[in-house]
Amino acid sequence: MATDGIDPSKEGTDWTADEIVVLVGSYFLMLSEERAGRDYNKSEYRRSVIAAIGRKPGSIERKLQNVSAVLDELGVPWIQGYKPLPHYQDALVAVVEQHWHLHPELFVAEGAGPLRVRDEDEILVAPPAFLNSNPEQWPAAIRRLVGKFDPAARDARNRDLGRAGEEFVVGFERRRLERAGKSKLAKDVRWVSDLDGDGYGYDVHSFELDGESRLLEIKTTCGNERTPSWMTKRECDVAAEQGGIYRVRRVFHFRNEVKMFDIAPPLESGLLLTPATFVAVPR
Repeated sequence: MATDGIDPSKEGTDWTADEIVVLVGSYFLMLSEERAGRDYNKSEYRRSVIAAIGRKPGSIERKLQNVSAVLDELGVPWIQGYKPLPHYQDALVAVVEQHWHLHPELFVAEGAGPLRVRDEDEILVAPPAFLNSNPEQWPAAIRRLVGKFDPAARDARNRDLGRAGEEFVVGFERRRLERAGKSKLAKDVRWVSDLDGDGYGYDVHSFELDGESRLLEIKTTCGNERTPSWMTKRECDVAAEQGGIYRVRRVFHFRNEVKMFDIAPPLESGLLLTPATFVAVPR
């Protein structure tokens, strides 16, 4: 092995199970520090991984990004600076699952406001390209883990996350209208679900610059733009009834440089809607 701790013979070889365990363990140590708000040195952690397994820094960085990609599929905030990189090994998914069972607190999507907003003009983006995406087409290992973790159900249960996302959108809409010189419209933006209750089928009543209403149903996740979400029958019904002014606003990467996009009815044109639960009444 070379004096810098790097083993040249490992260049271009597959990572072993033991090496993956070391790297994922280091990732979650850093993640716990970040979640606790403590300062830590990524370079020191990287050097400790190099010393333990002999891989090059670039290879280690990419593998750390692979861990972020798995967390991203689960709708879990990933470490700042390790942007998700897809095409990971099934063995990596298995080790991440082990850490889920050992440290479930690190897999909670926090409800506090987004960590970073670089440029507010770049937050509202176009919907992702229509790929007819289907979770059944994912690799088996991540499909199984996502099925067990169920990020859509987890986000739906996380009232703090949902509320934080709605509050963020209300503020964004008011600032957007203010910047356009529409102060009266900005003041009229209404947080419906907070002030009037959850039964309306949408969360926020906002406006276009010409004064046309926009009914926004907010779906917030710490995952990526394709993280599944739940839609209620009431929401789908209101979307059909108010198709011209209704929008599903998907807020994603809420803890990692938040962005969002709108889906307009008919919802089936932009969303793959799959029945997940049924009301059962004795005959």
